[in-house]
Amino acid sequence: MATFFKQRYWHELFEAGVAFKAINSVWEVLGSVFLLTRLHSWFTQTLIYLINSELLGDRDDLLFHVVQGQVVHLTVGSTRIFVGLYLLFHGVMNAFLAYNLYRNRLWSYPISILFTSLFFFYQVYRLLHTHSPLLLFITILDIFFVILTWHEWRYQKKRAAQIEAQRAHEPGIASDSNK
Repeated sequence: MATFFKQRYWHELFEAGVAFKAINSVWEVLGSVFLLTRLHSWFTQTLIYLINSELLGDRDDLLFHVVQGQVVHLTVGSTRIFVGLYLLFHGVMNAFLAYNLYRNRLWSYPISILFTSLFFFYQVYRLLHTHSPLLLFITILDIFFVILTWHEWRYQKKRAAQIEAQRAHEPGIASDSNK
């Protein structure tokens, strides 16, 4: 009985991770559309105006300098396009994989682990250059999600094998592997 509750806990954490990936993919796609269209120019000009005026308050504030640095960094065309395409690809892939993980398609588990691991290596590379606390947090979440996905994949494979074995022993029901 304790094993059942432990597995249920792992499964619920996995489902929460898939939901988080799905919601995050929507934000990533919307962010990429924002960066790759004219909306970015309008927003950047408005933000620069706010930064240069006294509307944001203390100019010696750490948050002020971080926001200003990011806005200036994203005004460079090549950086903006790279980040936009990166977010678009990552968001679409996360949405696709979250949908297939939710549908419990066994092939999506190893692909999700591979995809997340590839982006993990890129994130570590970027962490070595940027030391971004947000990127560190996202990287830790990705490690946790890979562990959850691997655990769920093992459980679902074992469960599918048990169902297949049960079907093979029931009279009058042909298993898919015998067709």
